[in-house]
Amino acid sequence: MTRDFESDVKFNKYKLEDECEKHASVYWYWADKLAKAKNNLGDSEDAYKLVSAQREMFIRQNWNESWGKQTEAGVKAQLEGDEEYLSAKEAIRNNQHEVNTLIAAVSAMEHRRDMLKCEKELLIGGFYASPDFSRKDDANGQAEREIRKKKNPK
Repeated sequence: MTRDFESDVKFNKYKLEDECEKHASVYWYWADKLAKAKNNLGDSEDAYKLVSAQREMFIRQNWNESWGKQTEAGVKAQLEGDEEYLSAKEAIRNNQHEVNTLIAAVSAMEHRRDMLKCEKELLIGGFYASPDFSRKDDANGQAEREIRKKKNPK
């Protein structure tokens, strides 16, 4: 089962209890995915170093005289065109992109947690409550009482 980030980052403000209950597991999923991606990035960096060293040794040992005199710049130029070397660099770039994306996802989950807190405080503060028209302690209620007093002075 693959999870969808878009649906995980959203929450239903009318079911805050359920959303708060599931938040830790949603956060854990994305944080765990980030940890695995960082591990993969480290593996690809290690593989790049190995491939780089192996291909450089191969190029040095199999230098073609048509390439000119063997120099550090010449070896580096040959290495930069090597398919295995380029493939290892690409793997690092792809894994780094995955890590960056998951860092943003984990950050979004932290923002989700903060929004759940805000919604809870709005709920506690009565933001979603139905208006209570029976209370007359606001400015309009005070004005209405003043008008009634003038009409019915008792």
